Amino acid sequence: MASFDAAPAPLAPLAQRRPGRALARIGLLSGLGCAVACGGPPDAPSAGPAPLVLLVSWDTTRADALGAWAEEAHWGLDLAPELRPAPRTPHADGLAARGARFAWALAHAPTTLSSHTSLLSGLDPHQHGVPRNGVPVDASVPLLPERAQAAGFRTLAVVGASVLAKDQGLSRGFDVYDDVMEQRVRKRFERPAAQVVDRLLAAVDEVPVDQPIFAFAHFFDAHSPYDTAPPRLRAELSVPGYAGLVTGSSKNVDWLVIQARQGRLSEADRRQARALYLAEVASMDEALGQLLAGLEQRGRLRDSLVVLFGDHGETLEERPQQPYGHGVNVQLVDVHVPLIFAGRGALACPPVGQTVRDTVSLSELAPTVAACLGWPSLGAGRDLRAAWGSGLEPRHHFAEATKGPPARDPAVWDNLGFARAVGSERHFFASAPGGASVLAARAPGQPPVEDAEAAAALVRALATWDAAAPPSRSAQPAAHTLEALKALGYVDPEPVPPE
Repeated sequence: MASFDAAPAPLAPLAQRRPGRALARIGLLSGLGCAVACGGPPDAPSAGPAPLVLLVSWDTTRADALGAWAEEAHWGLDLAPELRPAPRTPHADGLAARGARFAWALAHAPTTLSSHTSLLSGLDPHQHGVPRNGVPVDASVPLLPERAQAAGFRTLAVVGASVLAKDQGLSRGFDVYDDVMEQRVRKRFERPAAQVVDRLLAAVDEVPVDQPIFAFAHFFDAHSPYDTAPPRLRAELSVPGYAGLVTGSSKNVDWLVIQARQGRLSEADRRQARALYLAEVASMDEALGQLLAGLEQRGRLRDSLVVLFGDHGETLEERPQQPYGHGVNVQLVDVHVPLIFAGRGALACPPVGQTVRDTVSLSELAPTVAACLGWPSLGAGRDLRAAWGSGLEPRHHFAEATKGPPARDPAVWDNLGFARAVGSERHFFASAPGGASVLAARAPGQPPVEDAEAAAALVRALATWDAAAPPSRSAQPAAHTLEALKALGYVDPEPVPPE
């Protein structure tokens, strides 16, 4: 259990619909936010722009793709230490250094829409009812931006891929939801993180200085193919002297999959593929730096809460039968993601430089942000501020794959026949396509655990979770959505051979 000095306490709302009252609220937030939630003396009331809450999503980003997660890395454990890939994420690592880093945050689903629904609703997939990409969020599911909008915040979102398009249901509560993007490789619709930053900063500039902002930025660059990073980053992170065939392009990723399944990838090929993936993540980190610098220049970070997270991970060559992708499995590389809370000024709630080692779920982000701002409670998750107070009460984490063999009972929850996982404070149990199951220590690189009692307890917890699953929500997406999902590889999966 984590143990820190101060117990959490709810904060007062910043504003009640009237932007002009935001500045008057800052003094109240300064006193309560720092004196109660952080255990220190209150900050002086700010005289600058109204507060900002910023959520930054790094799509398809494993926790160990960030330098701050070196201790928890799954990377290249089969390689000599000097050959393992080295992440380049100074801006994200800087956020972790001035906030709270959650070392073991886990996603509920290895695809974008379901995971983001958990992030913004505080509910797991069995509670919010989104089984996979292309099945929109039901209008009855409350969302965090609706809480912000009701509290008088100007709510802004810019998304980086069509999988989060407006018609998928997560736009509720946003005054601005920018999902207009260009068509690219494989007819997919996406835009680079740098463009997301430019458009979000332009939206911020339209907000009166005395109105608080709730902003959401979605970076999609780390999703395959791994060829969108600037040439400079690709060159700097590539394997020195590499002269093989790995380029990271769409066709090349298809080739990587085939070669991995046939056992033909060389060590240099595997290292180069990892390096190109890390270049994509490094590109998102540079965009994060540009976003934070732009907000700093505008004075918007003076009283701010920044939350950075990955929505799910990515399998590279770790499983040769399902390489270079996500959706089919829920092993740690698929669901272990970064999560950072970093506050400043009136919203400086997390202690500086703390690492929380409790297992937490991404669905606990929304209730924690709501509690930090004094908004009405949301979702079914814990308030994670307890991690730096009295400590988090243990709770199981559940995850399920969103892709698998197409044969399933149409009358039951869509994902029940797919791989599933359950995590505790010490163990992580995951089933795999074909029926194999593994009980592992939560730490990476450890052999399977021989603990029948622990495995049985986790299996019982998972069965209880599955017993409460809702009925099927499968629906045929609209034609334009179906086209985009096919481009992303989320439609008509091939049968998966057993591991």
